[in-house]
Amino acid sequence: MLKADRDQIMANLQEDERKQFRQFIDNYRTERKASSRGQTPAREMLDAVSSDLTNKLRQAMEAVVARDEMGPNAGEVPPDFNLKRMGSEERVRLSGFKDQRPVALIFGSYT
Repeated sequence: MLKADRDQIMANLQEDERKQFRQFIDNYRTERKASSRGQTPAREMLDAVSSDLTNKLRQAMEAVVARDEMGPNAGEVPPDFNLKRMGSEERVRLSGFKDQRPVALIFGSYT
């Protein structure tokens, strides 16, 4: 799902639905911080409350859960890819750093 689609779903929520959505997100963050591994499956939390949700609210929560499930999980080996270095035409491959030094990968959706 594209960010624009998620934004459209969120724009269609009523005020009380927005409050429920915010409560779900707050609960998710609290549970995630309390978990021993720092990971709590949002899908499980959504399934637990889904019968009490309006269709629009369920769509909004599904959009967030789907977005969070798209990226790799901690500890998974990411697929190899190449990127252009900033300020240069040189390209580097992720696999080129294997066994050389630690690499931190941060995936996000910033627009």
